Amino acid sequence: MAMAMREPPPSPLPESDSDSNSEERDYENPRKRKRAKHDFNRDTDISPKDLNPPLINYGSPLPTDVTTNILSRINGRALLKLLPVCKEWWSLTKDAVFIDLHLSLAVKLTPPGIILFSYKENKGQKKYKFQVFNNLLKPQFSMERDSDPALVTPACNGLICIYDFKSSITICNPTTQKFMDLPRATPNSARLTNVYPKCSLGFDPVRKKYRVVRFFYRKVDHLNQNYNLGCEIFTLGAVWWKPIGSIGCYPTGPGVNAKGSIYWMIGAGAKDTLTDKIIALNLTNGKFRDVSLSATRSQWRDANEESISLAQLEENLCVVYTRFFYSSTVDIWMLKDYLGKKWMHKCHITLPAWKGDLRSKIEPISMYGGKVLLRSGWSFYEYDLQEGKITKKYTLPCDGHPLKAFSFVQSLVSLGNSS
Repeated sequence: MAMAMREPPPSPLPESDSDSNSEERDYENPRKRKRAKHDFNRDTDISPKDLNPPLINYGSPLPTDVTTNILSRINGRALLKLLPVCKEWWSLTKDAVFIDLHLSLAVKLTPPGIILFSYKENKGQKKYKFQVFNNLLKPQFSMERDSDPALVTPACNGLICIYDFKSSITICNPTTQKFMDLPRATPNSARLTNVYPKCSLGFDPVRKKYRVVRFFYRKVDHLNQNYNLGCEIFTLGAVWWKPIGSIGCYPTGPGVNAKGSIYWMIGAGAKDTLTDKIIALNLTNGKFRDVSLSATRSQWRDANEESISLAQLEENLCVVYTRFFYSSTVDIWMLKDYLGKKWMHKCHITLPAWKGDLRSKIEPISMYGGKVLLRSGWSFYEYDLQEGKITKKYTLPCDGHPLKAFSFVQSLVSLGNSS
C-alpha cells in the first residue's frame, strides 16, 4: 500500500524577542549601526514603497483568528518585518481593528519601553534623534533627521508631535517611521516676539481620534500675570485647525494626556510661588476646566526646595512633588476622579544624592506591575512599590546634549495622509 505523503509542518513564526535581539546586536555594532541609521528624508526598509505585497499568497494554514491572535502579540518593529510575507498579513497594516488590538495588547501585556529625544548641532549641521529602548532598557532602534531646533510632546499610543519656533508641526510614528506635516496654524500676535511655542498631543477615547492642541498668544505679561491665549485643535484626518476659545492663564509644561483630557500646570508668572491648580481640556467637547491640587498640598510647606510636575502613570494623571539637596525625594499622587476632588498618594521615594545627580530633577517615566521607572539626570532607576527598594537600572553615556525621556509603546497607528 502506498503511503500518503505528509506535508511538512509550517515554519514557526519568529518571535519578537529574537528579532529584538538581532536589532540590539546591530545597534551595538558601530559599523552596522552606521549603515542601518534611519533618516526621515529617505524611504526606509519597511516602507510600502519598497515592500510591495508578493504576487503569490503564502497563506498560513492556521485559522485567521489564530493567526491574528499570534501576530497581534509581536512588538511593532518586529511585526513590520513579518507582514510582507503574504498579502493577508500585509493587509493588517490597513485594518483598524487589528491596529487597535495590537496596541491594546502591547499596553496590557508588556511593560512600556522608553523613547529618548535629543537635539544637537555639529559643525553647523543640526539634527534631532530618537532612540527607542525596551522595558529592560536595551536599545531597539534609532533614527535621526536634519532639522532646526525642535521640541517634542510626550508619546501618545506610539505617536509623537514635533514642533519648532517657526510654527512647523509634524506628527511622527517612530515605529513605522512615518511622519505627517500639519497645516500652518494661527500665528501669534505681531507684537510678541520669541514667545515659547506650546503644542500637546492627546487621544479622544469617545470618538477615537488623535488631536493636537496648540496655544497662540495675543497677550503675555508675566510680571502682572495678565494673559490672553487663543487655543485651537487639529484632528488627524482633518484639513484645518479648529478654534475652541481662549484662556486667561499661562499653561506650563508639555501637557499630559490622560483619559480623554490634556492637563497643564498653571504658571505663576514672575512671582516665585507655587500654584494650587492645573487646567484641563476635554478632548471630546473642547471645554476647559480647573482641577484643584489642594488635597495634595497639606504636607508641603517649603516652596523653595520643591518642584511640581505632571505625569501620566497607569493611564492616569499624576502630580509629582520633588525635593532636592542632601537627598532627593519624590511623592506621587494619582487623580482618581474627573474634577480633582479625589487624589490617591501612590508612593514616597528617596534617592541618594549621588555625585553627578545632585539636584537633578526626578522624573517618573512609567508605572507597571507594582514598579516605577524613574529618571534622574543620566540615570534610570526602578522602584518596587511593595518592597520599597530602589535599583539603579541604566546610565546613559553623557555626551553633553540635553534629552527628553518618555514612556513609549511600539504601535502601528496610522497618521492618515503620511509619507
